[in-house]
Amino acid sequence: MSHRQDDLVRSFFRPSEIPRVTLNVELEAQSVAGYGGDRHGADAEALQRSQRLLSIVTHDDGKVEEASFIVFKLDSQLQITATSPITGDVTLAVSQAKQQSSESLSPTASPTPAASAFILTIGSNSEHISPQAFVTRDVQKLQAFSAEYRRLKAIAVSRKLNTSDNFLWLRPYQMSLQTKVIDLRTRRIPLHGRLSKASAGLPGNDFLDISRVQDEWVRRAATAKATIGHKSLRLRLGSFNVNGKIPSQDLSPWLRGLAAKNSARQPWISPLEPHSPLELLCDSPSEEEDKDDLLTKPATNNTLEMKGGDPDIFVLGFQELDLSTEALLYATSSTKEEMWTTAIFAGLGEKGVLYEKLVSTQLVGMLLIVIVKKVLRLCFTDVRFCYAGAGIMGFMGNKGATAVRLEFTPAPPGDSRLTSTQPTALTFVNAHLAAFDGMVERRNYDFHDLSARLTFPSDGGAGYDTTFNLYQCDVLFWMGDLNYRIDLSDSDIRTILASHPDGDGGVQSMVAYDQLRSAIHSNEAFSGFVEYPITHLPTYRYAVGISRDPLGYDTKRKPAWTDRIMHMSSPDIDFKQLRYGSHPEVTLSDHQPISADFHLPLAIVAKRTYEEHECELHRELSGYSESGKKPRIKVQTSSLDFGPIFYKCPIKKSLVLLNDGDIPCLFRFLSAAPDAPVSPNWLHVKPTVGLLRPKETTAITTVAYVDDAVASKLNLRPPRLEGTLILHTALGKDHFISVRGDYQYTCFANTLERLARLPGPVRKLQTPEDLVPSTQAVNAPREITRLINWMMTSASEIGAFFGRPARRKLCATIRECLDTGDEFPSTTTEGDRNDLSAAVATTLVAFLDSLVDSVIPPSLHARCLQAKDREAAFELLDEFPRGSINVWISLTAFLHYVGRRLSGSGKDRSQSIRDQALRVATFFAPILLRDDPSGEFPRVSPIGKRDFLLHFIA
Repeated sequence: MSHRQDDLVRSFFRPSEIPRVTLNVELEAQSVAGYGGDRHGADAEALQRSQRLLSIVTHDDGKVEEASFIVFKLDSQLQITATSPITGDVTLAVSQAKQQSSESLSPTASPTPAASAFILTIGSNSEHISPQAFVTRDVQKLQAFSAEYRRLKAIAVSRKLNTSDNFLWLRPYQMSLQTKVIDLRTRRIPLHGRLSKASAGLPGNDFLDISRVQDEWVRRAATAKATIGHKSLRLRLGSFNVNGKIPSQDLSPWLRGLAAKNSARQPWISPLEPHSPLELLCDSPSEEEDKDDLLTKPATNNTLEMKGGDPDIFVLGFQELDLSTEALLYATSSTKEEMWTTAIFAGLGEKGVLYEKLVSTQLVGMLLIVIVKKVLRLCFTDVRFCYAGAGIMGFMGNKGATAVRLEFTPAPPGDSRLTSTQPTALTFVNAHLAAFDGMVERRNYDFHDLSARLTFPSDGGAGYDTTFNLYQCDVLFWMGDLNYRIDLSDSDIRTILASHPDGDGGVQSMVAYDQLRSAIHSNEAFSGFVEYPITHLPTYRYAVGISRDPLGYDTKRKPAWTDRIMHMSSPDIDFKQLRYGSHPEVTLSDHQPISADFHLPLAIVAKRTYEEHECELHRELSGYSESGKKPRIKVQTSSLDFGPIFYKCPIKKSLVLLNDGDIPCLFRFLSAAPDAPVSPNWLHVKPTVGLLRPKETTAITTVAYVDDAVASKLNLRPPRLEGTLILHTALGKDHFISVRGDYQYTCFANTLERLARLPGPVRKLQTPEDLVPSTQAVNAPREITRLINWMMTSASEIGAFFGRPARRKLCATIRECLDTGDEFPSTTTEGDRNDLSAAVATTLVAFLDSLVDSVIPPSLHARCLQAKDREAAFELLDEFPRGSINVWISLTAFLHYVGRRLSGSGKDRSQSIRDQALRVATFFAPILLRDDPSGEFPRVSPIGKRDFLLHFIA
């Protein structure tokens, strides 16, 4: 090795690292193959690519000398290709190579005797680490190299060095080796969840935590520094089970049309989306924002426009393309694919000339086609595909999945001289899972099986030598005929659909029984995937030439949302879904096609600039760690007092941290006990982990917020809230911040029995035990009686209860009046009174929904469904808990009154009364007969719940 190369290697490292011995080597696979003497005329370029420098580099922090093998590729500059820390498990084997001819040597090497070629194999006693083999001909340096290895190996053995607790100095040099595409399942774990387990008195691994936080911080900081612009990618995904049919119909409604909107009317209720308390903090809402949508808002806005015009990429998945018997044996005929590809471009109409097919992959009846805009074709690289069967006997191709992985690399800005930017990896899966209602466990199994078996091997191209699993990407889409069904009886489903032929509230009541939603919620399958709210009618099974019901469904198969599109994305990507729906205009199959539109904003990151900043920042942080100085954090205050804390009223306070030391420091909040949260249940802290450079500050956001789950516990405790936040500085001292507040008791999130024993307004309680004896309890909670009485005597228009959105501030005022006993606000105009009516009605529904126990206990639900007439239903009241009877009677009397008032007058009034009663019962039955969240008592039919309530209000 030349002196120039020695100097180059020394200059690559920091002063704390010393290259002890460096050898000129070649990759064994390229060199040893020719050591039989028949490599005459060997490819000089290939030999040049195989050349490496192999160094033993040491690092001494004054306590122990650590060392590592480091492999360089000598291009225009040194580039590390591998590191191997010298621990007690690492081995170095040296053996003489077979006879070689001088022609096998690289063009720059001098001819030497065959006996001077030696093979070096760096291995490990661990079976999980693959050995690395090299060839060298420098005998003199090889002797020094082996001697230095033996010396350092002895130190590693005696000091028990391992890669978990040692070799942190290697991190800056290893960054260029790490794959840029980490498994999505890991990336989606919050940073604090990836740190070592630690709590008060049980320290974690600070060195490991520092390494992980630094990696994350450096990645984000380098990305910010290297971002030179932004680009948006517009995607439309579609899935269609064609039932073996040929494309005999225009596909433009699917490819170019909007997803079907189910109803222009607004449903009475839709599931409220859970919000983080941190998201609730904002300035006072505007007039338009000050609306509580509990009773009026649709599930979602399903008609957002795709920004920027037409999609940049279409990804279309087909199932049951071929139903022939021969197809089960993995037939590879492309006839059907060509037919559907032609139909797709025909469906694009005059815009078809703007697109071209990028890739397709087919497994029997499953076909996945990717079509992109021609102007972006060169931006899509490293396109790979794979497939796996999961059908008959677990391998035949009637069920399974096809998948495509590609990288989108946005072009640099027009005036930029950059030639390379960071790519974004997208993966698309088109699956067809096991059919029939009772096969849900098989579908869950197939999902996990396909997730493991679908891998994208290298295509052997330059730079594409890594095999990726399904989740090694930035965004993963999973679509297809997943065959999940609805866990309701056929009659219940058809009754709900017949009652809501335009979708409306019927969709929401059935989604709660969807098998796929249940599998995601229980983490049995598709954990981490997100599906846009469903607002379209079930897409299966439509009857084609066979017996069908009035909505067109096959009378012999239960309708279901078998066709789905879901996604999982990196938390670094501001990913938005714009639309999700079906296309009933396309009727050639027993399934309706579905589509979803996405907007993907991407940062244009200069690749070389990113790598330079990444290495620079890691070296900076590592340099500080070598200084021997202690990290120091200064906390602005040692206590936070939130004052009065009200139900569902967030209170925000900031905690400012300053790095008062001379080196970067890691901070994290610790829990007081193992596996406990880092803050009391009424307090939320963000962020819980971070890194500060010297003299930097950061503001920690703390939010006191009490929801139903928290209120149900705080209502039973003394009102004084106190706790301690433990702020840990890695390798430094801990800080303790006391937090306190005064909880204001609320009537929400209580039991009916406890509410009936309140001596007056709940806010007047001094302790949670200040209740009257059960023998002196009132018949029904005063709060419910008060709300019902107001609505029956003070509202000028019954329709105002449910016909307009309620203002959030007004709802909060009504809640406070219930808690304190104050009078409800007075009104002077018709509009103000209607607003107040809507707020009171919304508060009643929220109150009932917040109750700890259902008005009718789940243990009685099955008995309720057995009551087939009004008399039997009233007899069952005797078995209700004492606290439920009068509440039920009061509520049903009010709902009866509402139904009759909403029905109007005229010759069709009787039918109108029945229709309004049906609507009221459909809305309130799931609230009054709430399912058992523990699962001890099975869920019963929603139609049965509705019919039981109808016995009292019809």
